[in-house]
Amino acid sequence: MENDIVEQARASNMEEDKARATNIVKKLNDEMLHMSSEQNSSEKRISPCCIYRVPQPLRNVNWKVYAPLLISIGPLHRGNKILEAMEKEKLKYLKKLTERDGMDEEKMRDIVISIRKEEERLRYCYSEKLKKTESSDDFVEMILLDAVFIIQFFLESNDDTDGPKNFGPRMTFDIREDLMLLENQLPLFIIQEIYDRVYPRSHQPFLDLATCYWRKYSFLKRVETSSGVEGSSPWHFTDLLRDLMLSGATEPIYYIFNPPMLKYSAVMLRKAGVRFQVSQNKCLVKIKFDNGVLEIPCLEIDHCFERLVRNIMALEQCCYPSDAHICSYIKFMDHLIDSAEDVRLLVGKGIIVHTLGDDAAVSNMINSLCENIGDNYTCFDYTCFGDISGKLNDHHASLFNRAMATLLLVYFPNFWRGTATLAAALLLILTFIQTLSSLKLFG
Repeated sequence: MENDIVEQARASNMEEDKARATNIVKKLNDEMLHMSSEQNSSEKRISPCCIYRVPQPLRNVNWKVYAPLLISIGPLHRGNKILEAMEKEKLKYLKKLTERDGMDEEKMRDIVISIRKEEERLRYCYSEKLKKTESSDDFVEMILLDAVFIIQFFLESNDDTDGPKNFGPRMTFDIREDLMLLENQLPLFIIQEIYDRVYPRSHQPFLDLATCYWRKYSFLKRVETSSGVEGSSPWHFTDLLRDLMLSGATEPIYYIFNPPMLKYSAVMLRKAGVRFQVSQNKCLVKIKFDNGVLEIPCLEIDHCFERLVRNIMALEQCCYPSDAHICSYIKFMDHLIDSAEDVRLLVGKGIIVHTLGDDAAVSNMINSLCENIGDNYTCFDYTCFGDISGKLNDHHASLFNRAMATLLLVYFPNFWRGTATLAAALLLILTFIQTLSSLKLFG
């Protein structure tokens, strides 16, 4: 009797285990089916994904450089209570637009319809699925308000006389900083479409207007572009700023696989006879090393530089893993700069111009930019600086180069030291000759 009870209990447990196993398998099958459906949907995208949440490892280094401070653009930071005050300013700009001559209710309706037609394409531009609870009407309204704000703000900012009428210098600066963040973007194609409908007779394309605006960054003033970046079709403002930083390239940028990394800092290379010279090329990544001369384009660094570069590097990690020109450039500069002394050398040659007030601050910032962007990332398996790094390493490895550099740096650093060295050498030679003559006389 007791054995029967045990057997029944054992059979019951087996049935229960089977039922649980069946449920687990069914759940996993459903999840895999859902994943396949999402993958197929992703493959059928009508627009490339180009606006991302910054990867968590990068955000952990300095989250503040990725988060908007004043205004939310697009859906990723929509609803943030800290940014709600600017929603009224967006409405003010829309009201101002509707009061323009020729802007009637029918024209506004046409603009809304044009946005609705592009809704699916717009949603696909974002890396994460937008909440299903967000209605189509709310999404279209957000796009309209944000695009109109950007257009009007740019037009007022490019006005040489007044600038933005609703904001003081501090707010204008903060808005500009927020508009270049990777997570705070609208696709440029929809802003262009709305701009063309609002200003159909405008002689200036929106991309020109945007380029004009962003060139106010100090290190972009050197970029000589009147119509955006030739041949580029940027997805959004972060991408446009990347194009501007790379503009001025006169030759293709070549990459090599598994490149050598630069082993020596600027000061160490100088001690091996490498001469540093500022290049006239306006493209940051066009660095050359020939006949012992390392030519590097001028890099202007201000207090806005870190925020912009970190967002562009995050964009490259997500969108340009095999063409991460800015990441590769920063990695090269990170190897070249180890201390304030390295920065001081590059500042003295005109290669770095900065307003941070302290060379050590520049060194610390450059060294921190590549944190959590390791060599395991694809963008560092392919770099356009591998060939230069290899040549610099070989130059430093030469005992002759180091000996000649020591001779020049220690004994001929300037005219007076060189003259004194030659005089001492001449005196030593004359003394030696006199000694020989004396020995002969006594011999």
